[in-house]
Amino acid sequence: MTAANNPRITLELETGTDPIRGSIEHADGSRRPFWGWLELSVELRRVAAQPDAPAEQPQPPTTTKEQP
Repeated sequence: MTAANNPRITLELETGTDPIRGSIEHADGSRRPFWGWLELSVELRRVAAQPDAPAEQPQPPTTTKEQP
């Protein structure tokens, strides 16, 4: 494997958070936030599976509002 095939990312972590929280910045400058170990794992797998694909824009979390 050559260096050209290895994606470069920057992992930014927010200190003192539980669960882990931060963002991954891709070589193209796009940024993908994550919250928790599972989301971090999913993002890293996405980078490994498609190193040349641009990062998708994050979707806001869906919330449901309880009706009285």
